Amino acid sequence: MASTRKVVNSLLELIGNTPMLKLNNVVRNLEGAASVYVKLEYLNPSGSYKDRIALRMIEEAEKAGLLKPGSTIVESSSGNTAIALAFVGRVKGYKVRIFYPKEVWVPEKQTTLKRFGAEIEVVPLVETQVAREAGVHGARIEIPGRIRCKELEESDSRNWWARQFSNSNNTNAHGLMGQEILEQLDGKVDVWVSSIGTAGNFTGVAQVLKKANSHTRCIAVEPGGWPGWVDPLSKEAKYVPGVTGGIVQKLRDSLLADEVVWVQNEEARNMAYRLSGEEGMFCGISTGANVHVAINEAKKLDPSKNVVTVAVDRGDRYFSDERYIT
Repeated sequence: MASTRKVVNSLLELIGNTPMLKLNNVVRNLEGAASVYVKLEYLNPSGSYKDRIALRMIEEAEKAGLLKPGSTIVESSSGNTAIALAFVGRVKGYKVRIFYPKEVWVPEKQTTLKRFGAEIEVVPLVETQVAREAGVHGARIEIPGRIRCKELEESDSRNWWARQFSNSNNTNAHGLMGQEILEQLDGKVDVWVSSIGTAGNFTGVAQVLKKANSHTRCIAVEPGGWPGWVDPLSKEAKYVPGVTGGIVQKLRDSLLADEVVWVQNEEARNMAYRLSGEEGMFCGISTGANVHVAINEAKKLDPSKNVVTVAVDRGDRYFSDERYIT
């Protein structure tokens, strides 16, 4: 076998170009179904697909003169974006300040952020019983932190708010993932499945796939279990100027999502455990939700079809809180 040793000058060079896995064991009993493929994004350096958007948003802000030596990156995040911004931002020499929602505050995420050198402030919110037990839509619980970021940016130009919920470079970065998927599967993608948080991943990939193949069906996945839940693609739960809307709103208007599927926390958790135990994928609960829906879609199709989804993050982010958080 030829040598494949690779030398890099920075871990930032290892972001993206992740491998694709064809599932075998968790689908062993599905005769006559489509193939299911998973883009292994938890193999990015900090452990999630949010490395892609952190690098793209920061580098574009540098080009625009919005980020300069001495700047501080601020963001409200329920986990993966916070970690990715801390990783990329600190490598590039910036201070990083994260506003973290109380509902999803767990020790392993706190430790990871501190190890990367981020400053953390927990945003105090009223936690209900359902918030503790059900899946969590990150974009909904991050609003108070976004308000703090907006205030900081407006009060001091040295603070740069990444605005993952509305930054077009979020979508653009995931568009590159879409191109990788097409290359890896020779352009044959019949169904795309992805959870919606800020909607950057779903939208960025879906735009690329539908442009290449108009027949590609795009399924949005959401955590179920919230009382009075409303589909974010049909109605905003709350509107705050400059703080809500963003990519989710554009996704709603674009009609990119052919269907929205709700997944209960237990379904997502069970599949995440199966993926770890049967496929060797040490993945998080949101990946379990994605694969759960992808397999259900595969059952509807013949073996000539391909269903693709994404392994969002690593399983070690869910030791203390095994909830489906998107």
